[in-house]
Amino acid sequence: MFHHPQAALVVLTGIAMALSACATGPELDTTIQESELGAVYMERIHDRSFHAAHPIALSADIMARILRGVIVKDTRGPLANLVATKPEAVHAFGNEEIAYLAPLLADGLTKAAPDQQVGFRVVHVGAQNSSQSNGMVFCSSSVRFPGACSSEQPLLTEGSLYAYGRSLYLTLTEYRRRLEPGETVNKADQRIANPTGLASRTVSFLPESAQRPDSYRTARSTDATLVIDYDLLATLPAVPEMRPAAAQPPMPGKGEPAQRDADLDGLRKELQEIKKKLAEQETERNRSIPKP
Repeated sequence: MFHHPQAALVVLTGIAMALSACATGPELDTTIQESELGAVYMERIHDRSFHAAHPIALSADIMARILRGVIVKDTRGPLANLVATKPEAVHAFGNEEIAYLAPLLADGLTKAAPDQQVGFRVVHVGAQNSSQSNGMVFCSSSVRFPGACSSEQPLLTEGSLYAYGRSLYLTLTEYRRRLEPGETVNKADQRIANPTGLASRTVSFLPESAQRPDSYRTARSTDATLVIDYDLLATLPAVPEMRPAAAQPPMPGKGEPAQRDADLDGLRKELQEIKKKLAEQETERNRSIPKP
């Protein structure tokens, strides 16, 4: 029991503040820009023991190289790979998304305080074909508003970044999640962000030499966090262009059907071997059973 009411009040207030900090994620502080393309904003980090290296000046060109280096690779099983398209590494951000985010993220890092991080979200309207009775309906990726094509819903990619030491920590929290009809992309609707769209996917960075080893990861890092040496990145040559991320699986390119046929033949042979072994085991089992 507390014999001094003031001391009890101080202790209870501290406990309440600690519980509140643990129960909530980053708190939206300032919106840098918001449009139909997405938004960039500064968030308050409730962990008072953490101090980022903000403010920091990074050029929009370096920020564009950082975004262009984020690579997402599908890690589905071999059977799924045969049914769908062959998995490949793709850029997490397209050219239009990079052009929108890079200057805003660079501006956010120059304004962020040590107890803040810069959050972002960007929407993408991808090409989609839908089969109907009167033929094919094509929804162009240049269509800005979903209402222009009833079968098309935007894809949401969301994340955050902060500087710590001489490294930039970039985390994806959502990747190409298709919004439900009527769902908005306002930050108020995404207050608690769960990692979505990252299942069976790995996030990496190119060039690999600019990505810090795991020893640089902090308690705030997740499996989708990249730790980037931005000073080294500025001295490295540009990475050759890869195919940009697509909303829908790409059409098989030249040579892919032959490769898929070879994979299917290999799978059939494996299944035949398994059936043969099972038949042999069944025969041996029948032989070992004494006849009445």
